[in-house]
Amino acid sequence: MMNSPNVVFGSALAIISIGYLLKSFGFIKTSDGKAISNFLMHTTFPALVFTTMVKVDLRAELIWMPIICAIFGSVSSILGFLIFKKEDPAYRGILTMGSAGYNLGLFAYPLIEGVWGWEGLTYAIMFDLGNSFINFMVNYGMGTYLSGKHQDKNPAKAIATKVLTLPPFQAMVLGLTCNLAMIHIPAIPLDVIETISKGNKPMVLLLMGIYFSVRLPKKSFQKVFQVLILRYVLGLSVGLTLYYWVPFSDAYRNMLLICLILPAGMTLITYSDEFDFDTGIAAALVNFSMLISFTLMWLLVGIFHMSTV
Repeated sequence: MMNSPNVVFGSALAIISIGYLLKSFGFIKTSDGKAISNFLMHTTFPALVFTTMVKVDLRAELIWMPIICAIFGSVSSILGFLIFKKEDPAYRGILTMGSAGYNLGLFAYPLIEGVWGWEGLTYAIMFDLGNSFINFMVNYGMGTYLSGKHQDKNPAKAIATKVLTLPPFQAMVLGLTCNLAMIHIPAIPLDVIETISKGNKPMVLLLMGIYFSVRLPKKSFQKVFQVLILRYVLGLSVGLTLYYWVPFSDAYRNMLLICLILPAGMTLITYSDEFDFDTGIAAALVNFSMLISFTLMWLLVGIFHMSTV
């Protein structure tokens, strides 16, 4: 069921603000965000993915979502690699990784669920499948190459293991398997999983507030905004083109446009720390992109009348 976009975004902003205030007044530390994020990745997030995949009406057009995401993300990464080729290696690495990949699970899912319900989540989760390829393969590969850290003798195996052991990915595969095989889920376990999944929305929004910060040395602002301009100009251009040209439903086209202007993935911070890049720039890219994407989503929903309410 769809809700009023203004109510969804307004209430989301209020909950994000509560998370930010809890951090500002010292009740929660930014470092606690990592533990909360890890908790969500092993509980509410996979529960939400599983319940969505079990209920989804599987259609052939869904396969285009991860394909579009993977192609677009790969092109964005290559453009970042070329545009920032004159930067120092440490800067080039983080700027290139920041050019591609999205934050769906810890940003977009609560907003999409609030406005578009299960149908919107279905498209978003399929898009996120392609996003996993970008975040865990393309970006990780770029980071490894540009950092000069090739100590892993079998990086492909390490990356594949990382993706295959992600609880949300496993939940998606399990949910799709149950759906395709028409396996009946007993009422009690299904109710438990659905109850856990309902906690994802408030917890993710609070986590966004806990993580949010716009502190950054002045000399780094220019580099951050170069990446942001690349992400949003390219995302809006391709998103609007697909919105008017792909022969799918309004809901499908809405999700494509929305997903292509989502913020940088949280893995950007993790990878920056691992490859000894500037984590301050990584955090700023994530935070500024969250602020921009939140505003853009709200505007696009209103401009294109994406909700029937």
